[in-house]
Amino acid sequence: MGNNANIFTFTQAAGADGTGLAWFAATGSTAPTDATTALAAAWKNAGMITDNGVVQKFSESSKTIKAAGSTAIQRTLVTDDSFTFDIEFLENGPVAKAVFARKPIGSISPGVGTGAFSVTYGLYTRQLYAGAFDMLDGSNHVRLYCPTVETTTRKDITYNNANPATFGVTVTAYPDSTGVAVYEYNVMAALG
Repeated sequence: MGNNANIFTFTQAAGADGTGLAWFAATGSTAPTDATTALAAAWKNAGMITDNGVVQKFSESSKTIKAAGSTAIQRTLVTDDSFTFDIEFLENGPVAKAVFARKPIGSISPGVGTGAFSVTYGLYTRQLYAGAFDMLDGSNHVRLYCPTVETTTRKDITYNNANPATFGVTVTAYPDSTGVAVYEYNVMAALG
């Protein structure tokens, strides 16, 4: 039986307060190149998210090729690849609301002393971001970096007296000029 040095359990997020799991920046912002280096100033913390965490989803479609007279599959072609992330923002803050409302990062500025801000919904406007997701387990660290993401689905918001209002989104990651949609950086200290 092997040891458990590479078992990863998300126990906290990154950042000074331990809640920085989902970070967003304008596309083209300085990209992270490893799991542990602090993100550049352009990256903004979306605040706490629900305990569902970030759900990384893979979706693939394929087509099988058969030869005449044979029932055996000769080859399988992957025809579609999709990489998405489901996130439920727990905080009603400017970064989370910008991503939810498909607005540029930094476009929502709560009033000084009042915290007042407004958001509008209506005609679809495409807004792209860079996304990074940081998960920690003691000294182990996993960072997922997406050069380009877009909010492609928004979940319903429920306002009631039994649960917090959450702002759920699905963001879709798109490939960069090298064809990579998601970069995964890992540090598993016990393996070193």
